[in-house]
Amino acid sequence: MAETPVIKFENVSRSFGIGPVLEDVSFEIAAGQSTCLIGPNGGGKTTLLRLILGLIRPNKGSVQIFGSRPSRVRRRMAYVPQHIRFDPLFPVNALDIVLMGRLDHLRFGRYCSDCKASAWEALAEVNMTEAAHRPFADLSGGQRQRVLIARALACKPELLLLDEPTANIDLSVEARLLETLEKLRVRMSIIMVSHDLDLISHITDDYVLCVNRHVHRHAVGDLTGDAIREIYSSERRIEHEQRTLHQQGDHSHCNHS
Repeated sequence: MAETPVIKFENVSRSFGIGPVLEDVSFEIAAGQSTCLIGPNGGGKTTLLRLILGLIRPNKGSVQIFGSRPSRVRRRMAYVPQHIRFDPLFPVNALDIVLMGRLDHLRFGRYCSDCKASAWEALAEVNMTEAAHRPFADLSGGQRQRVLIARALACKPELLLLDEPTANIDLSVEARLLETLEKLRVRMSIIMVSHDLDLISHITDDYVLCVNRHVHRHAVGDLTGDAIREIYSSERRIEHEQRTLHQQGDHSHCNHS
C-alpha cells in the first residue's frame, strides 16, 4: 500500500476579488520529500502556503495534508514567515519568542518543563542559545530569522513551511541557516519559497514547483538561464505554460497540424 503523501492538491482553484490566483492545481509531495516553490511575485506562492496551513479554503478542489484536512493536522505543521511584526519596545527576548511555538501547551498561564526543554533544544539546533535572554529587538535580521525557525521547531513539526527565509540576511548568516535546513530535511519535509535559485540544491535534489496561477513541476537540472527567464518573464508565461502542458501530455492548447 502506497504511503500517504505529505501534501496532496487535487484540482484546486482559489479566487479573490481580483480574480483567480490559483487555477486547477494538482500535485503531490511524498513523505520524506522537500522542495522549493519558485515563480513571479503575484503568481500564487503565498496563497498556496495559506491553503496548506488551512488559513483559507479552496473555491474548488481538495487539499489534504497527511491525508486529512489542513485544519485537523495543524499541530504537525510549522510556518516561518519572512518577517514578524512586533513592537520593539515590548520586553520580549529570544526565548520568549521560541516559547510561542508551544502556546497550545500552555496550562494555567504557565509553560510546563517539557515546553521549556523543547524551546532550549530548538535554540540549540539553530545555534542561538547564547542569545536566549537577549531582547528580540536587539538581534540582527539573521539572528531573528534563526529564532523564528527555532519557534517553529519547538512545536516538533513533521512539515516545515518557510517563506523566503534568506531574504535580507547576509551571506555568512545565510550559509549557517542553510546548514541548519540541510540537517532538518533528514527528519521532516520542508517547503521553502525562494527567489534565490542558488538555494534550491540545499532543499531538494529532484524538482521544484513553479507557481504562476498554475503549478508545474520542473527538474532541478532543467533550470537553465532560458528556463528561468521563461518562468519569471510576464511576456513568456503563456508560452512557457503551453510548452509544459504539452510535455505533460495535455495538448488542449496546442495547434498541431
